[in-house]
Amino acid sequence: MDMRGRGNKRGNWLRIGVLLGMAAVLWGCGNGGDAASTATSSASQSSTAASKNAFVSLVPSGDGGMIIQGNNMNGVAGIALTITYDSSVLAAPTVTQGGLVAGSVMATNTLYAGTIKLAIVSNTALAGNGEIAAVSFATVNGIGNASLTSVELIDSNGVVVP
Repeated sequence: MDMRGRGNKRGNWLRIGVLLGMAAVLWGCGNGGDAASTATSSASQSSTAASKNAFVSLVPSGDGGMIIQGNNMNGVAGIALTITYDSSVLAAPTVTQGGLVAGSVMATNTLYAGTIKLAIVSNTALAGNGEIAAVSFATVNGIGNASLTSVELIDSNGVVVP
């Protein structure tokens, strides 16, 4: 009888549960609201969402794209976030996994213009600071605005970090 993986059964089920929950958030909720909710995005180019000591920020990359930066991410094993952007200026976003979350499972939803949903699950807790992901746009017709509209960080026990 093959007994591989039996010792970490709880961790595997937890990881699967968190991943399925994040996938439901990404695909089950559509674009996250009506046109009025996406029109309330921040006018600033850079924004930050804080969660205890860990926080995520969205900063311009200088080429019309954005960098999703994680800071003090010690103990974080899951990330779910939503970015809204000005779809009259920016189009066709592409999200590339960053070094901080290398080896993690990442899912993105860019189906709805003006909204990017991103979920990341790692089987080990993250540590330190670094690039979570880079967002680039195929069409840039000027300076577009983007902001983080929601960020949820989850620890390695599956608990939302306050």
